[in-house]
Amino acid sequence: MAGRRSGLAGLERVLRALEPGSHNIDDYVAEHDEELAVLLGVDASELRALAGQPDDEAAPRVRALLQHRAEARTLRHQAARRDAVLAAAQRLAMTAVWRDSAVLLDMSVLLGDLLADVTVPHISLVSRLFAVHLPRKKLVEVAEVLPRQFADLVSWVDRTGLHFRWRQGRGGLSLYSQVVPASESTHVVNVSIPAPAIKKHRPAPASACPGRRIQDAPRPNPANAAPAAPRSAGWLAEALTEAAFSA
Repeated sequence: MAGRRSGLAGLERVLRALEPGSHNIDDYVAEHDEELAVLLGVDASELRALAGQPDDEAAPRVRALLQHRAEARTLRHQAARRDAVLAAAQRLAMTAVWRDSAVLLDMSVLLGDLLADVTVPHISLVSRLFAVHLPRKKLVEVAEVLPRQFADLVSWVDRTGLHFRWRQGRGGLSLYSQVVPASESTHVVNVSIPAPAIKKHRPAPASACPGRRIQDAPRPNPANAAPAAPRSAGWLAEALTEAAFSA
């Protein structure tokens, strides 16, 4: 790797120290043509075509090749980030847990890989019950503060927005859905949360003793039931509101 970096670094040094009428580019390319061809993504013959040209004639073509390489690397990095975000969106959707009309979310994914692509303006959390659209930059602000300060941070989404709670519900933050501008609608990353699985109830078994009534199934104890979805704590302007979280 060191040799590859020095090959391009040497070419850039030659470009920065051009001398009228000199052939420094020609000399350098002739010595490193095969290596530079690989690094620049061109055929070596294209570099050999610079042979005999003075620096002031060869320099524009060399600069164009370097610029093209830089742009291609940027596009590859952007594509890799985009793939990582799409994979995170799918992972977040598959690990979501329904609680009545609310959905508990995996904090490490929501505030992690899902935000990796800086070119994404909005993240949309969508299900059959709600569609919550949030600016990515606001989620980045949350990711930079809350996970570092509160180890017990939890999050859920419902039709009112995206909610965070910590310290057993004594602290909270709620983000409401925002309108996505039409100019940015094609760049939104959607987290499509599947509907909850419907549990099929088995019929009660027939009584073993004729004439004996089947005992009714015991009613669930409300104290042991899953908590209802917590209500939203407030607008984004009231970022750090105190709210009670039903544990």
